[in-house]
Amino acid sequence: MSDVSNRRSVLVATGLAAVGTMTLGSDVTSPGDASHLHDACSAALDAAVGAYETTELRATAATLAPLEHATRSVPRDHRLRGQVALDWMRLHAAVTTAAAAVSYDRGRHADAAARADRAASLARAAGDGPLAARALALRARMVRPHSPAVSLQIAGVAARIAGFSPTRALIAGKVVTSACAATGDTAGVRDAVARAWQTMERLDDVDFGTPGFALETYSPADLALACAEALTTVGAADEATPHLERAETLVVGSGQTGMVVSVRMARARAALAREIPDRDEAATFAGQAVALSAARPAEWLARLVRDVSQLSEQRTGYGLDDLVDATAPWLHSTIETDGGADAVSAVARVGLTAPSGVMVQRAGGPPTVPAPRPAR
Repeated sequence: MSDVSNRRSVLVATGLAAVGTMTLGSDVTSPGDASHLHDACSAALDAAVGAYETTELRATAATLAPLEHATRSVPRDHRLRGQVALDWMRLHAAVTTAAAAVSYDRGRHADAAARADRAASLARAAGDGPLAARALALRARMVRPHSPAVSLQIAGVAARIAGFSPTRALIAGKVVTSACAATGDTAGVRDAVARAWQTMERLDDVDFGTPGFALETYSPADLALACAEALTTVGAADEATPHLERAETLVVGSGQTGMVVSVRMARARAALAREIPDRDEAATFAGQAVALSAARPAEWLARLVRDVSQLSEQRTGYGLDDLVDATAPWLHSTIETDGGADAVSAVARVGLTAPSGVMVQRAGGPPTVPAPRPAR
């Protein structure tokens, strides 16, 4: 395990230990105690978010659960007031936003919606507009398949409270583009893509963070991926190619498994959406994505594999049946039992291998949890 992963393990363990010792008793007796516990919980959340892309989602959910409970109960149980209480409210909103993302990526959309709504309300009450906008952006993505128009309305509210932050770029690049794409609005997609990159150009490098799930940053890799997916959806696969190449360059060798998987699946879909579809290229990229996800199975990927397989059958006459079969155990209740072991076996039967330079932490390992992602 890398030094970074070791540090994250220590932070998570420290934060969870602090939660256990200071919330089960009556140890929070002074502002200093509350501050110490707040710092420990913040460190555990940071570590969990940082490892989101390389950790099995069930393990991430298990790590966030005690943090969500503690950040909700400590201010209430110890009657915290003023700025201290607001700090805890903001932290609880951040934890709940992360938990909502995990639920979304696991296919638990009702739970994700409830958490996203709660997180947005708490963040606004705590005075953190960008965090509230981040939660609303997730909510808008959940609404999009049912009503792109409502998704755009939510995105508009989120943009107004996001300010000129990385979240504003996320809203334009991920939410608005996909909502416009869902209605076939090619001009709207192109406009949103342009506005998102204009926002990114006004940000500092520190605002980019690491590719993949985050609460305060948004990387050019994520934006390039989102733009490519929207353009592919409206039939502009050639325009999507430069964005995909940029995303690939930024994530290759990064160790951010989830992001690498998302880029590979986007490239598979684009290969099929071109004027002359290439099934072999699509199968190669999708196969790499499935192999990478063997120890980090996710329902969103299983569904995306099916979508890409159907597109392949429509455009070339042949689907990706082996990959559909390999990811079948990742759907619904099976993933809640022991998806990691089942997924590894299924992928091994297909004979796939993961690209080098990508770390995947296996389910059941140490709680080095932290980061979306249906069809990124």
